Amino acid sequence: MKSNIITPKYKNGIFLRQNKSFISRKGRITKSQLKSIHEYWSFFGINYQLKYLNFKSVFKNDYPVILEIGFGIGDTLVQTAINSANKNFLGIEVYPPGIGSCLRFAYMANLSNLKIVYYNAVDVIENMISNHTLSKIQIFFPDPWPKKKHHKRRMIQDIFLKKILKKLIFNGILHIVTDSKEYADYILNTIKNIHCYLNMSLTDTYLESCSSHFSTKFEKKACILNKKIFNLMFQSKY
Repeated sequence: MKSNIITPKYKNGIFLRQNKSFISRKGRITKSQLKSIHEYWSFFGINYQLKYLNFKSVFKNDYPVILEIGFGIGDTLVQTAINSANKNFLGIEVYPPGIGSCLRFAYMANLSNLKIVYYNAVDVIENMISNHTLSKIQIFFPDPWPKKKHHKRRMIQDIFLKKILKKLIFNGILHIVTDSKEYADYILNTIKNIHCYLNMSLTDTYLESCSSHFSTKFEKKACILNKKIFNLMFQSKY
């Protein structure tokens, strides 16, 4: 498994600095997580490559593929995969402790419908995912970068939304969950200006409730703090 998570960008031999939607956390990886990476990566891991994935070859079937960006420790992603044997799941994460935990959960569950990539999601989507191949993209609790000076670091912006729209099949779903109203409003206002996204909310805002996923630790924490959860769901008409 490679340790670098950003593809260097150069123009005329000059390195171009990129704004990241994440920061490199120095969190300690446990012995168990490290052991899981060494022992189970070959079963579930896909190394970053400048080549589109053939999902039929990767999963050995033609089931729909769901992409989850930033799966944390992977417990909810694994549970979803367990309960959805007729669907395939591809998870992207950049934090080694989360990779280790997810690999352990996946191995214990003996999953055959889950693969994960340890790399920057923007690069994976651009260089490894063919157009019109994903039935769903889910992004649960992306970093809202609340300070105005940090808004440029947000992953969900106009360019990104247009990029992932192309990866969805016709009628494919984009599902975003956040506990930041400011971020939710920002996403709504941004996506309204992009053709071919159909808001699945009857009020053209947020879904009042959504039971299509298991609660993440961030969602549980938000509920404990009595914070409102915003479910945004859009259908691709591209």
